[in-house]
Amino acid sequence: MTMRATFAEESARSRSIAPSARRGSGAAGVRWGDMLARGFVITCAGVVVLATATMIAFLAQTGIKGLTEVGLWPLLHGTKWKPEADSFGGFALLSGTLVSASGAVLFGAVPAVLAAVWLSELSPKMIRTPFRRVMEIAAAVPSVVYGWLALVYLVPIMEHVAHRLYGADAAVGGEGLASSAILLGIMIAPTVLLLSLDALSRVPAELRQGSAALGASEMQTAFRVALPGAWRGILIAVFFGLARAAGETMAVQMVIGGARKLPDNLFTPTTTISTQIVMDMQNASPGTTASNALYSMALVLLVVSVIIVLATRLLSRQTAT
Repeated sequence: MTMRATFAEESARSRSIAPSARRGSGAAGVRWGDMLARGFVITCAGVVVLATATMIAFLAQTGIKGLTEVGLWPLLHGTKWKPEADSFGGFALLSGTLVSASGAVLFGAVPAVLAAVWLSELSPKMIRTPFRRVMEIAAAVPSVVYGWLALVYLVPIMEHVAHRLYGADAAVGGEGLASSAILLGIMIAPTVLLLSLDALSRVPAELRQGSAALGASEMQTAFRVALPGAWRGILIAVFFGLARAAGETMAVQMVIGGARKLPDNLFTPTTTISTQIVMDMQNASPGTTASNALYSMALVLLVVSVIIVLATRLLSRQTAT
């Protein structure tokens, strides 16, 4: 009896220890898996940061070299961009970029925000999901497709408008800042709309219910409750669209004309920083003043984008407080 009791006690003890040992080995496996996943994520983050820092450092080094050779004031204020004659006045490029991007906000971002308010607050629920899916598809369309469609359909329309405004014999056409601004507005509108919808969806439903309980109409609730409540996210969406419009290249190149000069009006050809870089980079030998000047204009475009980001953060913080 004593030996049987002893054997039973040992068996019970081994059964009680085995599950804990198995749990310990399982926990060790989980810890190793967590460590591997964390190491992979940290490595990916490090690669992204390193690549970005390397790109900015190279652009800054080469761009500053170009600024030294050409001069900051001639580069930003000069109106004649002609690398074959050693003339690097980038004011036409800079003004074309800023005017096109600002026009894109007017023609694209503002209607997109209003459409987002209508879709989120005023439209029938049955069309909200299909409309959003269409906008997601539109946001994924390649830029060159937008540019080709604009060249085929938008440019002739704008040429007709230009001759209506300036006369049949006027030296105007469909290519220029007007076509560029409208094209960029169409391109950024889906993205701005989707980001604005996300911002509006984060407004608490209790605010809308409280507004309705106080007797406000749907329109009043949309523009006095939902829109102010989502203002920070909508502001970020608009500035994101502005940054994308400022850096767009291929689509703009198809409709802006590519003339390296200041335009006489919105219906004459001109250029932007990104389009001129694409047009001149194949003829600019590395290490020459022409190549370094292109890097300088790319650095200017980067600074403009950074200013847009900083302005967005500043304004969003002010609206939050």
